Amino acid sequence: MKSCNLQGDYLLTADGPLRLLQITDTHLMAECGGTLLNVDTDDSLRAVVDTALAGSHDPHALLITGDIAGDGAADAYRRLEHLLTSFGVPSFWLPGNHDGCSNAEVPMTRFSRTVTTPHWHVLMLNSQVDDEVGGHLCDLELAALSAAVDAANVAEKHLLIALHHPLHPLGCAWLDPQRIDNADVFMTEVSRCRQTTVVISGHVHQASDMTVRGVRYLTTPSTCIQFKPEQETFKVHDIAPGYRSLTLHPDGHLETAVVRVEGRVFPVDLNSGGYL
Repeated sequence: MKSCNLQGDYLLTADGPLRLLQITDTHLMAECGGTLLNVDTDDSLRAVVDTALAGSHDPHALLITGDIAGDGAADAYRRLEHLLTSFGVPSFWLPGNHDGCSNAEVPMTRFSRTVTTPHWHVLMLNSQVDDEVGGHLCDLELAALSAAVDAANVAEKHLLIALHHPLHPLGCAWLDPQRIDNADVFMTEVSRCRQTTVVISGHVHQASDMTVRGVRYLTTPSTCIQFKPEQETFKVHDIAPGYRSLTLHPDGHLETAVVRVEGRVFPVDLNSGGYL
């Protein structure tokens, strides 16, 4: 796979609170109807999208935080783009360890570097490492992070950072080594931000919420299979897929919730020993 070159800034003129949806780890296969551990990932994504559309959040934009494709297949990106048009708002995408951005049949403007809003600066960081499951922030990404912190400080804006891989362990012995391996450098940089800083990520197929050194770190469920929390070895959960809503207020206050599909059973193979 080829690493994705994030570039460009999108101006989002959202007055008042900024409302976002995070959708992550869709794992769409080469063809519609493809499955991951017995779950049809197109079907589960549609169920999550339908749940979000029926909700009252009314987002200004969507953040798609990686593992869009289950195997890097080009058509996966086209199918995601088609489904997201139902929201009628812009979406900004990140690659994950399963993605191959050079294959993506969508405008590369989907992979923007930053989103500028009146009160928040949104930064997208690529933590993908070619042919590796775990994450790392290369010099280019760290430079983008440093520039974003500087820009937020100058403009007195709050900072939202989106990545695929998480920064901190969640208590899953098999999964925690896959987090970003130079998280200490990341944390040193974000500590310079004088406003509110929030970090969202995917990859772990489960929800978490922690505050470290004054920075809020959130992870979000997958739209397909879920990893069971606090496990020594790979284990999936039978809990439903979902997404995360975020309301970012001008004063830096954050309201967030994980919303899951209701009234559906997704037949995940609970005895699987892994797929990564």
